[in-house]
Amino acid sequence: MLQRLLRRLFGPPRTPIRRLGELGEFMGAQAAFVSQKATIDYLRARAGLAWPQLFREKDFRESLDYCRWEAYAAVLQDVAELAQIFLRRAGAPETPLPAVLADLVELALGAYPVPTYRDDWTDVVAATRDRLERALLAPPRPVRLVGYESARRIFPIMPIHTNLARFDREVVENNIRFLLVGVYSELEQRAVVAALLEPLRAAAALEGTSPPPSPPSTMRQSSREAGP
Repeated sequence: MLQRLLRRLFGPPRTPIRRLGELGEFMGAQAAFVSQKATIDYLRARAGLAWPQLFREKDFRESLDYCRWEAYAAVLQDVAELAQIFLRRAGAPETPLPAVLADLVELALGAYPVPTYRDDWTDVVAATRDRLERALLAPPRPVRLVGYESARRIFPIMPIHTNLARFDREVVENNIRFLLVGVYSELEQRAVVAALLEPLRAAAALEGTSPPPSPPSTMRQSSREAGP
């Protein structure tokens, strides 16, 4: 009875993320959620009462399908950077991160059939690895700054015309950034840091690098302290 009451009040318990494969599943699920909210919510609001009519049009549905797939890929790259930021702050060895996270992006994309207009996702996977490698050249950036990249890619392919493009772009951009802050907070709550760092340290050792020591527990920052 108590468990049922708690489930109704607070929802189902969060599944801990202990393995890199589970991190990849989390990344894919969160990218799907954010991209769906950022595209469909905006389009419904902008179309208003015309939404049902638009959705019956074949050309619109095809354009929407293209937008949703490319939005998913773009946001997935953002989520990969969030994962890298989190792992760096947690004391992970940095050298293996771009390759490991790009592999997880590839697995998340491969969980679905490749859309008909594409041959594969190799360009997205390669771009993800390049982006994460560039990110290692500087300290982890605040989470609140992640999302501009995907918004720049998503907004131009939205299948709707508007005379308020500049203002609408800011709405979509801010929505994505807000949702990504929530993704980072969710990752903080669910990640089992020691378990996730173990294979990364092993990968770093195989590459001949010396992973940095784990930070003291007092140095671990919450999303509020670290400043998304």
